[in-house]
Amino acid sequence: MRQSVLNREQQKILELLKEIDIICKKNKIPYFLSPYLTFCAVMKRPFPQNPNAGVVYMKTGDMERFKNIFEEEPELRRTLESMENNSRFPGFFLRYTDKDTLLYRMDEYGKYRYPGISVTILPLQCEYGPKLKYHWNRMREEGWKRIYGKKGTWRNRRELACIWMVRFLLLCGRGWLGKSIFRDLLHQPQENVRTYVIRYFEMNLYFSASVFERTQEIELEGERFSIPEDVEKYLVTAYGKKYRNKSSEKYVPDSMSVCSALIPCEEFMQQSKELKKFAADRKRVVRRRKFGLNYRKYFEQCWDYVKFCGAKCECSAAYRKKQSYIQNLLKNEDYVQLEKTFAEYTRMMNRCLKYEEAFDTDPEIFELYLQYLEKTGRISYMEKVKKYV
Repeated sequence: MRQSVLNREQQKILELLKEIDIICKKNKIPYFLSPYLTFCAVMKRPFPQNPNAGVVYMKTGDMERFKNIFEEEPELRRTLESMENNSRFPGFFLRYTDKDTLLYRMDEYGKYRYPGISVTILPLQCEYGPKLKYHWNRMREEGWKRIYGKKGTWRNRRELACIWMVRFLLLCGRGWLGKSIFRDLLHQPQENVRTYVIRYFEMNLYFSASVFERTQEIELEGERFSIPEDVEKYLVTAYGKKYRNKSSEKYVPDSMSVCSALIPCEEFMQQSKELKKFAADRKRVVRRRKFGLNYRKYFEQCWDYVKFCGAKCECSAAYRKKQSYIQNLLKNEDYVQLEKTFAEYTRMMNRCLKYEEAFDTDPEIFELYLQYLEKTGRISYMEKVKKYV
């Protein structure tokens, strides 16, 4: 395989991946490259430029073994962060980080103790019994993830309930709760598993357990890594049957992020007071801007509706002039010509239905239109229109 020219950050991610590979092979711990890294290796695509692209999967039991081995013999200038040793860690996973690098987002102060270039180790979780314990752990995990990973945002009532439950449990201590959630999820039973799930912040990815029964090795940028033996099913599950047509992900550097393979994160974080102040100011500006944008969006919607009402009046006036012509077409049962004549009226009606209203500005033309729908057999559409009269 022809190797591509890697920048310093890509070389560092590849180096961290190889270190994980060495630890796992030495201790017979199975792991799997993420679907996108596997896709790059299988399809001979360039190594991803995104500094967050370094991701591997492990089963929860194997993840615990990896954590214990690292703690017994910690690598020089490396750290393994999790909910167990960082009370503000954003979720249930491990973060294998190089302390001599920097990957820091300006408005996420305190999220990681060592904000360097890292490889994320995501757990392959499963549904287990008893059900009550499973749902209890899931709610605690989801609430923690929403509070510390998504800044308290929620999409439905279930997520809101999880947030408030975790906020109540935080009264017992953030450090204690983080360790409790982490250890309970790490020790989840893995017998007779049929389906594994990878839980991202905004989506879940489900795999058949048979995918991870055996492993094989594949070359990526001159190094050998572990992937599932049934790589076809692995990639089809992640990207669909047409995964071969998938284009490489385009990475656009974030203006709020700082990434360097030359700056140690510890030196950078020595300016913590200034960074903390900047993060607080940034959050305040974002809140103000969001408040202003909400009102601006509301006024824009109002103005769009005013213009839409003007278009309705113009359309209604144009059809008022055609009233006698339309009546003659109905009398002569010329439905082909009626369809052409009512084409613009139908388009306007569809726009009105999006606002949950009917285009009945002129009642006489509206009645003629309903007759046309009835005669041409468009009964379901006619009932839909009548619902908003």
